[in-house]
Amino acid sequence: MKKIGIITFHRAKNYGAVLQAYALQHTLKQLGSDCEIVDYKCENIDNGYKPFQFSKTDPIKSILKSIVMYRKRAKKIEQFSSFYNNYLKISNKTYSNSDISECKNLYDAFISGSDQVWGPGKEGINPDSIYFLSFADDNQKYSYAASFGVADISDVKAMQLRPLLKNFQSFSVREKSALNIVKKITGKNGVCHIDPTLLLNKDEWQKISVKKIDKPYILVFNVKPVKSLIDFAEKLSKKTGIPVVYITDNPQKKRKNFTYVSAPTVEEFLGYFANADYTVTNSFHGTAFSVIFHKNMFVEYETAKGFNHRAKNLLQTIGINREIKDGEAVTTDIDWNKVDNILQAERKLSLDYLKDIIKGE
Repeated sequence: MKKIGIITFHRAKNYGAVLQAYALQHTLKQLGSDCEIVDYKCENIDNGYKPFQFSKTDPIKSILKSIVMYRKRAKKIEQFSSFYNNYLKISNKTYSNSDISECKNLYDAFISGSDQVWGPGKEGINPDSIYFLSFADDNQKYSYAASFGVADISDVKAMQLRPLLKNFQSFSVREKSALNIVKKITGKNGVCHIDPTLLLNKDEWQKISVKKIDKPYILVFNVKPVKSLIDFAEKLSKKTGIPVVYITDNPQKKRKNFTYVSAPTVEEFLGYFANADYTVTNSFHGTAFSVIFHKNMFVEYETAKGFNHRAKNLLQTIGINREIKDGEAVTTDIDWNKVDNILQAERKLSLDYLKDIIKGE
């Protein structure tokens, strides 16, 4: 059995990022691997989650927001640190870009993924090569459900990423669009696998979730500025008579029948999804956990800053159509038996792929 080192965004104070890291590690352990998350400290990620944020483009606004948000951000850092300590097996040493090559001989193989670890960055800006396993030997390089975070890349970016990806042993990506990107960059074929969070079933997630509310509620969770998601949730609340619980760290205009929850623990975050009567989200992982827990779900793909192709791809794959658009939503029935059968087949493909990495095949 190979000893596996996972390279991912485990340091991000982001629920989806830390839960997918937990799920991939948990799955590899269940398959018999001695695996751990390599504690790579990416300065860009760490800086992005500091309690005090300063922006040169809008210094006054960033300072004022940091003053208002400082306590919430500090609390969130503490909550996530607790989860890391309790649930993740992380390397004893913390590595930087300059010394991560030292860990090469400690592992038989490395898996990059999941999350947007292969984000190409903007034109003229180099991506972080560590997430492309630039420090490892070619025979150690694997990915699992890696995402580029975009539906396509330019020819210039493809040329830039080619030396970083060309010598991987295999390419596992999360979105079907990423298969075309891999082909464009390397000329090789990849395989599409489900996000690690979907490798674990409802019962496994329930074991680490914490229930906070005993009465019915509509859960709202968004990661990017919304189009009409909040208005839809408000209408749904009025129609059903069920109050809204809104997980958000940002200051909000208060709405009647809304309860605002800031910086829940990772375990509480899971509990809010597990026990909701309805979920309303524009988050990929919010969508994934709505599926895992069989929720009466509604998803807004279009945001004020783009389009969530990842969430749309997931729901299309499993046959769910519950899109929010212009304040209205599709309300087709969800056949959960069919969904679970599709997910079970996808899990088998993923587990077979991971087993081959562990066995060295």
